[in-house]
Amino acid sequence: MDLPRDVLTDIVCAMNKHELVNHLARIDGALQGPATLYIYGSAACILLDEPDRTSLDIDVAGPYSQADEADVRQAAAIAGVPVNPSDDFMGDHIEWVGPLRLCLRPPVAGSEVTLWQGTKLCLQTGPVVDLVASKLIRYDEIDRSDVQYLLTQSRALFSDIEEAAGRLPSPFARDPLVRDNLENLRSDMAMWGVSSDD
Repeated sequence: MDLPRDVLTDIVCAMNKHELVNHLARIDGALQGPATLYIYGSAACILLDEPDRTSLDIDVAGPYSQADEADVRQAAAIAGVPVNPSDDFMGDHIEWVGPLRLCLRPPVAGSEVTLWQGTKLCLQTGPVVDLVASKLIRYDEIDRSDVQYLLTQSRALFSDIEEAAGRLPSPFARDPLVRDNLENLRSDMAMWGVSSDD
């Protein structure tokens, strides 16, 4: 019996932090040269120790990374973690996100957070406010859980997140959904008891 993809996604075992780190170590060992990948999304939350967080993918902000993409693709394939596989692929993989789909503020020099460091591979992300702002384009139940965790680990204010959202790349900064979800976030922050500037 063929099952819908969303059902299959729930059945497939997603990677936890231990498995993610193992993937990274294998990629690190297969790289020909140095690579700094700027990540966001679920993999960043996993490496920031969000409890019980799992995922099938590692979101890489291609334009913000310093790496030979071909080298990363080859090393990832050797490690069994393909880059941008076909839609019917159900295993752990890397999503190399290009500029048209990248809902993430460009990095501010000196604000990068190193999440994992190997011999050749380094994974970095941005401050909590940038990670939270990146989730406002969707802000579903999983995103809200990620955001709640991130905010309880920081002293970010709503005004800081609002500013970060205003610096998202075009067209995301002016997307009505982002603006609506900012208001949803304001309400959620008050409910969670984290700083909301009020």
